[in-house]
Amino acid sequence: MIHSRPGFAPRKDDAVPATLNQDMIPALHRKSPKESSPLVNASPSLEAMLTARAEEHNHRSAKIHAAPELLVNPAPSAVPLVNEPGE
Repeated sequence: MIHSRPGFAPRKDDAVPATLNQDMIPALHRKSPKESSPLVNASPSLEAMLTARAEEHNHRSAKIHAAPELLVNPAPSAVPLVNEPGE
């Protein structure tokens, strides 16, 4: 009898452990990082560019998430009268 489960390779007996299909292995564990990867051997210009981008993003997000300005009415009107029932 063939045992089949989604994401696992089919197996024919219970003695063999199930193995994951290649497409189900998380991407971080598929291959070891290459030595020539730009993230491993980052050049100083790349690091400077990434730092500049991060600072620009932080500056932009600080503008967006800044506290709203309070608007104060210099000539407030009188408080309206409230008519309550029974009075």
